[in-house]
Amino acid sequence: MTLDPTARERLRRHLRLIDDGVRPVVERHAAQVRCGPGCSDCCHQTFRVSALEGALLREGLAELPPAEQAEIRARAAQWRPDRRDPCPVLDTAGRCGLYEHRPRICRKYGIPLWHPDRPHEVRCCPLNFRDMADIDSGLILDPQANWAADWILLREELGLPTGTDRPIAEHLR
Repeated sequence: MTLDPTARERLRRHLRLIDDGVRPVVERHAAQVRCGPGCSDCCHQTFRVSALEGALLREGLAELPPAEQAEIRARAAQWRPDRRDPCPVLDTAGRCGLYEHRPRICRKYGIPLWHPDRPHEVRCCPLNFRDMADIDSGLILDPQANWAADWILLREELGLPTGTDRPIAEHLR
């Protein structure tokens, strides 16, 4: 899949919605969020992303110098879902090489996450929010329902199929 300008802008608008929702959580709970450059434990999981997000990642990859592209492609080729391999986009310092092009899950991981398919659960990076007894649902959880609704709307607007998400590495091979 390649991104046409309409799809790219719609995806970017959705990603800004997430970024704008995560930012106040991180600012308000700075002492509880231990994420930062080089902290990449969460990037050693098999996150599955849509073809639309994969196309955005490939666009970002194409903007990198050829040597960096080759390194990421080589890591993607070596990546296996049955191991706890790091995301192929991570460099040796644990930093994301496609940070501005990263998918939805990468933008919101670190704060307590609600998933519409598991509404009774809230999950979080085990390094974050360890000392909190209660969370501010208005700040942390309520916006996530809007993100989910907007994602559904985006998929409908662009005619994207569901159930076709693949690991990031597979999008970069």
